[in-house]
Amino acid sequence: MAELKEKDAIIKHKDEEIALRKDMKLKLSTKMIGETLEQHCETEFNKLRATAFQRAYFEKDNDSKSGSKGDFIYRETDEAGNEIISIMFEMKNEGDETATKKRNEDFLKELDKDRTEKKCEYAVLVSLLEADSEYYNSGIVDVSHKFSKMYVVRPQFFIPIITLLRNAAMNSLQYKAGLALVKNQKIDMEKVVLKSGREESWIKNFKLEK
Repeated sequence: MAELKEKDAIIKHKDEEIALRKDMKLKLSTKMIGETLEQHCETEFNKLRATAFQRAYFEKDNDSKSGSKGDFIYRETDEAGNEIISIMFEMKNEGDETATKKRNEDFLKELDKDRTEKKCEYAVLVSLLEADSEYYNSGIVDVSHKFSKMYVVRPQFFIPIITLLRNAAMNSLQYKAGLALVKNQKIDMEKVVLKSGREESWIKNFKLEK
């Protein structure tokens, strides 16, 4: 009888622990749903907009002419107004009525379509779906093997993914600028050599004529 009571107590304790964890998870999810995931991400971005994203555009995608639209579009330009990077964002959480399938993969194709139609370079799904997935909980998940330049992230990685992609774009921009400079220098050198050759040829001809 004592052993049975002890087993019952252990089971009861485990059940209480599971219930507690579920309750904590529900409260966290409810908090996020309360303000909505979109509002949460927009708030996080606006906190840094004036200091870290002064030349960035981050607004709701309100163009649904094609029949669908993403949630937010991020674009950033350099001082000359040239676009450095663009990202189409889609946000999904457990409370969304449209998220009945509860799988991140179900939304990637539509996100890729929205990204292409709005001419964005990257696509990012910010998601609370599949909350128990070790794969998606690992951090920033690159799903470009399914759709080019696409990532799935948890809300806490929303700002980091922008920073990472932006830094990569800036490095690429500097690399391209370096190549352009080398190319221009090569062209200038070729002009100098060509001009020098012409002058040398003119001098030779001048001497022969004399």
